[in-house]
Amino acid sequence: MRRLAYLTIIVLFATTLGACAQATPQPGDKMIIPGDKIGDFLITTGKEGDVTYSWDLDCVKQGKEENWSCKSTVGTKVNVSMGVYAAFTGKDLDTLWSEHTYKMFLEDRPVNLEAFGSIDHLDPRAGTMRVWNVVIVAAKPGKITLHDSGVVNGDPSESTMTYTFSAP
Repeated sequence: MRRLAYLTIIVLFATTLGACAQATPQPGDKMIIPGDKIGDFLITTGKEGDVTYSWDLDCVKQGKEENWSCKSTVGTKVNVSMGVYAAFTGKDLDTLWSEHTYKMFLEDRPVNLEAFGSIDHLDPRAGTMRVWNVVIVAAKPGKITLHDSGVVNGDPSESTMTYTFSAP
């Protein structure tokens, strides 16, 4: 009888742990693709001239680390990915793009960057840039966090960005 009680407790404990483990996103979880939603945020793609880029938002660095807080409004299409630009590198844009590495996570869920593709943007400050075409659109006020890391032209980078969308 005592063995049956212990066995029952072990089975209940293992079942509870299994349920908890499934509630927390893991690196092997389904990757985010265009059209997915995270709460009230649509993760989609955009077109040049139809999106706002992160560097054009009101962003403030938080502390000494690459941790940023950016403000936007509900309904604004915000491209949130890192860009590469060939100016001052001695390489053309296609070569630089093919050599860079980049990973993105939204609310700790991995993003399938290949599914989003890339978009070229002519920036008056940096010349032609190429970015992953990952766009966030908020349906309601709220916050969403992005973590990214990569290497461009031999320079590693890593940052965390918290996007706060408020009512227009």
